[in-house]
Amino acid sequence: FYLESTRVQTARAALSQSLRRKEAMAASAYDVARVPSLEANVRQQCADGTYDLDNNLALLKLYQFHPEKSDSAVVGRVLVKALTRLPASDYLMCTYLIPERVQEEELLAQVAAVAALLETCQFRGVWAALEPLQEPLLQHIPGVADALRDFVVHTLGLTYQAIPAAHVTASLGLDAAAAAKLVEARGWRVEGELVQVALNDDNQAKPRKAAEEGGGALQLGQLTKVMSAAFGLH
Repeated sequence: FYLESTRVQTARAALSQSLRRKEAMAASAYDVARVPSLEANVRQQCADGTYDLDNNLALLKLYQFHPEKSDSAVVGRVLVKALTRLPASDYLMCTYLIPERVQEEELLAQVAAVAALLETCQFRGVWAALEPLQEPLLQHIPGVADALRDFVVHTLGLTYQAIPAAHVTASLGLDAAAAAKLVEARGWRVEGELVQVALNDDNQAKPRKAAEEGGGALQLGQLTKVMSAAFGLH
């Protein structure tokens, strides 16, 4: 009985502590005093390659409520970090919290242009579109190009079994040797002018079943009714 009572007390204390922590987080969600620490966290993420989506969304939310505190350079870093998480929807989530007038600023519009090229699989244009972002953003965020190339390879691998080597090279923004090294590390094979992609569930044609869970094929009873109607049989 004593042990059971102790367990109950411990559980209640843990629950109480958890509730207090959630209440504190809710109370501070709109506290403008948190902006400097959240911004510092963004800069730390950029410096050491970590990632904290909750921190970044909280900061964008505070910028919404306190536009006088908004820093476009920090917003740009948040968006670029989100792009490195593709194909996850982090970038889209972030844009929902950024007012249109802010997104139209030159720096953020340039980030949006890169995002559009990635999301529409126009990979050849990505690398030139990144150039204007090199000095204001990318030099502060190591590993962006590598992360975007990972996304490009991932997307190509979902679509193709074989790709012209020249297309792979241009899509990755690399020379032939560097592109070959990257894709071979993924189990792909460079064979002359073609790159053979490792087979996976997405890039293989799947045979269609004639009838699956009430699909389009007519069942015997349905066929009988059709023929009866056609020939006036009842």
